[in-house]
Amino acid sequence: MQPEEIDILMKDKTDFNKRLKLIAVLKEQKSDHSLEALQYLLNHDVVYKVRLAAWRALNERGVQCTEPVARPRYAVVLEKTIDKLKRFGVWLMDISEGFR
Repeated sequence: MQPEEIDILMKDKTDFNKRLKLIAVLKEQKSDHSLEALQYLLNHDVVYKVRLAAWRALNERGVQCTEPVARPRYAVVLEKTIDKLKRFGVWLMDISEGFR
């Protein structure tokens, strides 16, 4: 599987089963890109099953990382929304400095 295909599949949020199948493929690959993709899925995916599968794959490869915590989907979405609002607030403050 090409790195471009991996990037597309790991960011595809339409079906988490695609990402679970991707993790199965990434387990077999020993490249640095596959390791980065697994770490991305562990840290950024909203589905607990995907994060857990990525964590297991990383542990099998000998990479030490903390086990993902089961959180409701609304909590993950809320955290991301709050983060975006904070960044928007900083951007807005930067722009308003020019009007003073």
